[in-house]
Amino acid sequence: MEAAPRGNMSRSLHLYFILWLLILTSMGCSKTPKGGDSGIKDIVYPEVGLDVKNNDAKDIQEETQKDTYSIWTDPCIDCAWYFCGEQSTNPNSSLYRKQICINNCDDPPTVVYEGECEEHLECNPAQPIIEVDLPCQTSDGYPGTQDKICNKGQIQYTDCTTDCAEEICNGIDDDCDDIVDEGFDEIIEVCNNIDDNCNGQVDEGLEGICANECGIGDLLCIAGIEVCFAPPPEEEICDYQDNDCDGEIDEDQLNACGLCGLVPEEACDGVDNDCDGDTDEELLQPCGTACGEGYEICQEGNWISCTAPPVLPEICDGLDNDCDGQIDEELECICTIQDVGAFFPCQESPLACGQGYKTCECTDPTCQTIVTTPCYAICYWLTDPPGSDPNCNPTQGMALANEECNNFDDNCNQLIDEDLVSGCYTGPEGTLFVGICEPGEMTCEAGVWGNNNDITNNFVPGFCKDEVTPQPEVCNGEDDDCDGIVDWGEELKDTDILFVIDWSGSMTDEIAAVMTALNQFAGNFSDETVLQWGVILGPKEIPGSFGDERLELYHNLTGFTPFLNSMASLGFNGMNTADEMLLDALFLSLHNISGTPPYQVGDLSWSGWSVGESLPPKDNFTVNWRAGADKIIIVFSDEMPQSYMSPKISSANIMTMGQGTPQLKIYTFSTNLAWEWDEIATITGGKYYDLTNNPTAMYNSLMEILDEICKGGS
Repeated sequence: MEAAPRGNMSRSLHLYFILWLLILTSMGCSKTPKGGDSGIKDIVYPEVGLDVKNNDAKDIQEETQKDTYSIWTDPCIDCAWYFCGEQSTNPNSSLYRKQICINNCDDPPTVVYEGECEEHLECNPAQPIIEVDLPCQTSDGYPGTQDKICNKGQIQYTDCTTDCAEEICNGIDDDCDDIVDEGFDEIIEVCNNIDDNCNGQVDEGLEGICANECGIGDLLCIAGIEVCFAPPPEEEICDYQDNDCDGEIDEDQLNACGLCGLVPEEACDGVDNDCDGDTDEELLQPCGTACGEGYEICQEGNWISCTAPPVLPEICDGLDNDCDGQIDEELECICTIQDVGAFFPCQESPLACGQGYKTCECTDPTCQTIVTTPCYAICYWLTDPPGSDPNCNPTQGMALANEECNNFDDNCNQLIDEDLVSGCYTGPEGTLFVGICEPGEMTCEAGVWGNNNDITNNFVPGFCKDEVTPQPEVCNGEDDDCDGIVDWGEELKDTDILFVIDWSGSMTDEIAAVMTALNQFAGNFSDETVLQWGVILGPKEIPGSFGDERLELYHNLTGFTPFLNSMASLGFNGMNTADEMLLDALFLSLHNISGTPPYQVGDLSWSGWSVGESLPPKDNFTVNWRAGADKIIIVFSDEMPQSYMSPKISSANIMTMGQGTPQLKIYTFSTNLAWEWDEIATITGGKYYDLTNNPTAMYNSLMEILDEICKGGS
């Protein structure tokens, strides 16, 4: 007989059963193996499909292997197991099964074998508890109870449990032997707040000595806990001492020169004073000549290249070239033979003020030598000989209406060059009144236009004070380079910026650098609405406590001016602390905006010997983030990420919360990449920076963050 295609075997067994029943009804017979049952009883839906080569069919295969023809090798035959028994009369019918084989090559398919109904499971899995509290004995010999259960159709027993236990000192017969607290009189008392030897005293006679990494002290048993009163490790500060007793002195505290305190300022001495790898860099000092003030630069330990105007030889040009207060002195500049007798206006000595005149005259009859007369008042020249009028004051010229910048009293008020102010601008043409660019001001001093500089307050010729010329473009809502485009043409987005600052004693120099950088930034920044600023400090001393510390939301998000004023008034108060709870600060700052907080705030509590309730309390500790604004958190710390909550907040928790907070980036400043601060930053799209006490480096890093904000990086 040709085998039917194997694809027919994928038909639903339900269809086979229906066809088979129809065949039995019409024909009254079916093909069965030798010795097999000729009918089918109690057929239900199949429990599992079973291939004929399955081990479950081995015994049947052995019975038929003597036949030349076997259903177990016939490719047309499929066998499967089915539940058997009447559901109505046998609630445990699923505990029994039988095997049925079908010839798929018949059309319709026919049943060729039906096995006996046999037990399949010991118990009903739907009824897991069979009996409870059966008496038993534990492996330690104590009387107890156990339950009889059905586990995946197999009868099992639970472990034997008992209320009896090893005898302890509690006034109770724990081991159920009708004797109370036996055998404790020989037990040695230990520090556990328990009367171990049952003598009516707790933790008696347990005093001793102890030591830690910082020294030796008394060991006392207090409320069941051994407390060592040896000198405690302190937070490392820069004092050339091993404060934390770890064998290292001032680790992560020294400045770039390997010393405590601020980095020394660079001096012009050929030495790298600030230990930045450069010598005598960016050093200027004022210098001057008789003609004015300027600056000179430091090179190889020497001051060179003074930019002050040089003293030049006097030439006939109407200028005071040698800067001695006289113009064209000892030079005959205007007189020729044609000029003899002509009068020229003048305003110079010996004339004291106003306008006078001078003329050209010959010194010999042949007029071989012509000289210029002194400058006198007009009345001096109206007599013959000149100057013979006794009522004429030759040094009092005609007062002029306007004072000029010429080192002379033009209006005869006994003041020279007074109240002379002129606008000025030295920036590139076309930039004045564009963006931030504005004109400055010059005043006149000794006939020279200039102004006092901001460094030495000395008058500098040609110095245009208070002018604003093009600057490098920064992210501040202004056109800094005066090219007509604000912030590279990008519209500054609403952004909330939160500083999280380690306020412990070891951070003094670094915080000073941060504050200096913020003040530098304030000189350029003007927008008070687009960017909002806030700060969290931790740990900070709790006023009036005995060394307790807390986390403070010191200034919630506001405009830049009130934020900077708030920070300036803070000073360095409350920094005698050591428990840097900055992971907790990040959690509390994000819990109301993150979609993935690991805990609810109410599930947490502050822990630690000296950590008190935050300000405000943790349940009300909420940063007023603006809806729809980009969010920036900037962390400053010289310690590894820490938590002082129970349960503890981990770095992984913060990374998950950061990734689950829309429009958030975290930037971190620290001293050690291995502390995970870099991972917390980069996983949110932020950046890690080295923490330093150099204000210029801190300013440049902060400006890099703000420039990224302005250029749409967030």
